[in-house]
Amino acid sequence: MNNELNSAYSGSHIIPAHLAIRAMRDSGYRNTAYALSEIIDNAVQAGADLVKVICLEETVAVNQRNRRRIKEIGVFDNGSGMPPDILRMALQFGNGTHLQDRSGIGRFGMGLPNSSISQGRRVDVWTWQNGPANAMHCYLDVDEIETGHLREVPEPTHQEVPEEWQARSCSLSTTGTLVVWSKFDEERLTWKGARATLDNTETLVGRMYRKFISQGILRLRLVAIEENNPVEENSPVIERDARVNDPLYLMAPSSTPAPFDNSPMFQRWGEDDHVVEVEFKGIKYPVTIRASWAKPETLPEDGKDRGSKPYGKHAAKNIGLSIVRAGRELDLDPAWSISYEPTERWWGLEIEFPPDLDEVFGVTNNKQAATTFSHMAGFDWRDMAEPGESLTDFKRRMEEEGDPRAGLIDIVTYIQTQLPLIRTNLGNQTKGRRSGRNRHEPTVEDRASTKFKERVESGHEMPSDREEFDENAERGLVKDLVNTKKYPETAAKEIAADVRQRGRKVILVEMSSEMDAFFSVEQQPGITQVAINRSHPAYDLLVKALDDDTSQASDRTLVERIQNASEALKMLLAAWARQEIEDIPNREKLRRMRMDWGRMARDFLLDE
Repeated sequence: MNNELNSAYSGSHIIPAHLAIRAMRDSGYRNTAYALSEIIDNAVQAGADLVKVICLEETVAVNQRNRRRIKEIGVFDNGSGMPPDILRMALQFGNGTHLQDRSGIGRFGMGLPNSSISQGRRVDVWTWQNGPANAMHCYLDVDEIETGHLREVPEPTHQEVPEEWQARSCSLSTTGTLVVWSKFDEERLTWKGARATLDNTETLVGRMYRKFISQGILRLRLVAIEENNPVEENSPVIERDARVNDPLYLMAPSSTPAPFDNSPMFQRWGEDDHVVEVEFKGIKYPVTIRASWAKPETLPEDGKDRGSKPYGKHAAKNIGLSIVRAGRELDLDPAWSISYEPTERWWGLEIEFPPDLDEVFGVTNNKQAATTFSHMAGFDWRDMAEPGESLTDFKRRMEEEGDPRAGLIDIVTYIQTQLPLIRTNLGNQTKGRRSGRNRHEPTVEDRASTKFKERVESGHEMPSDREEFDENAERGLVKDLVNTKKYPETAAKEIAADVRQRGRKVILVEMSSEMDAFFSVEQQPGITQVAINRSHPAYDLLVKALDDDTSQASDRTLVERIQNASEALKMLLAAWARQEIEDIPNREKLRRMRMDWGRMARDFLLDE
């Protein structure tokens, strides 16, 4: 009996090979483009300045209809190539030559095997240091691993790069590597066809390697070929270079739609980058923070919402904080943005740090996130501080406790102070504009002005009603809007011109004020201004929530906005009720004001 037990356990593994390989295949790559980026990382680490991604398509029958499907994906590079021992090591999980190397974008030793089998059941690698005819070949095959036929990475063998792949590459350098994925499980490929795969890959790698591409350090070539068409007789279906996709919109040329394809769409926030030194193991490392915000030129002259423009839709796909490690983006983290705000697309923010700080930022082994930093998006040190503890004391305590977040507090604090300022400036850009409204369509100001005139005609004329809005009054209004309300001059002039041309007697404007009032009433020659206070909580819950562009908002977001606005209105009424209760000397006066205002509100709200 004991012999039987010993025999049974002698062949037992903690993790059987067939289960281990399945776990490795589910290693968390977000999509095919992210998996391909791992192969590109290896090429860049090997000194390549040209990487070519080739999708080979075939025609297959799907539900009795012919469909184009990816058969193989090959990635060429002109890097330094690998000797046989390094090639074999590169196909081992968790091994590699850069495990302790902090000088480049590699390090974790999981990229090639993990990314490859996450998409297909087989990966073949050819690498050469003396021409493709002298290449060394090695492979991994999931089927062979699961059946036990492949227990170790095979010994690399001399094998020339296949002729068909040499033809697809057009020309191969003296040194380089070719990685070919095949035997795809269709459910694992994010996109089934070559065009969708390459389009989405360009969006990702154009953003991920934007600094390399923009500086001319790297050229990424995207190619799609139909299997039944000989390369020498037919041009590829797709063949183009990946374009820069800069979420800060400061680089040009880029993939941003016209008119911002050849000039930056955003402007820098601040004159210089902000640098924070983070100490780790006794050494201080620089972390660079840079920000940007939309140029005024992004506002269409037709008065329509800029978010509906092609470049606005492009920006909607680049919302978040870009986390960059050694020049290569790890993630565009949306946790730092307000998900329901369409205006969030009009700012850009980037932090860049060296690989030496991987542990501090919490970089994952697939280089898709910096988890420790991302979790600090809503961080407020006051919530964790002890009674009476200052920020300096709090940081010191975290450092003594070995909390890696201690080194990130200054970075997070800076970001949290700058983002509100950026948002305020973006809000000022669009003051006075009526997105998507026909210029000749009556506005709230037009309808309210009509009600003002009706009050005069019914015998309620006031001295201000007799004042004319002449050229001097127009200049005065522009000056007030620019200097006091902080409107852009172009918007201020547009508002003043509309007052004269449309005979308005009242306008609703916005301003930021420390006063407690939700709004103020300001009388100027020929015009009454109702100035809504942007700093009052009611502004965000009522005016902004209901007045902002909703063309890109989800149904859930729209419902939440309406519910919040409804609750905010009820809270305002409750606040008035409490005011009547507490102000005993003026209670009767407040009651009469409520009744009088209610009657006037009824008249204003009821159209003829």
